[in-house]
Amino acid sequence: MTQNDALAAYLGPELFERLEWSRLTHGQRDAILSVFRVGLGAGAQSGVVSTIDCVLGRGQVLITEDGARWAARERDDAELIEDWGAGAMVAIHRQLMYRLDPYEAVEVELIRM
Repeated sequence: MTQNDALAAYLGPELFERLEWSRLTHGQRDAILSVFRVGLGAGAQSGVVSTIDCVLGRGQVLITEDGARWAARERDDAELIEDWGAGAMVAIHRQLMYRLDPYEAVEVELIRM
């Protein structure tokens, strides 16, 4: 089983297809795989791939497609999030959010309501 096969099985075919894996750079692929490798190594799903549904307050808050709300930890992070905008695909792991294309990362905190 290749890494592609393993990731496709883990994510499910619909989400794996949305990643457009073949169009990603090696760096982007490595970033995605590292998120899931750590989670699988810990014996738990600690990483998630999602799409940004909307960005609020000049990037201070974003909502992902699953309804989770995230807050940027720093002003620079908020500026990047604002640039990413709705529709950007991200991987989230341990308070880090990685934009997949082009690859960038910010620190975030989950907003619990």
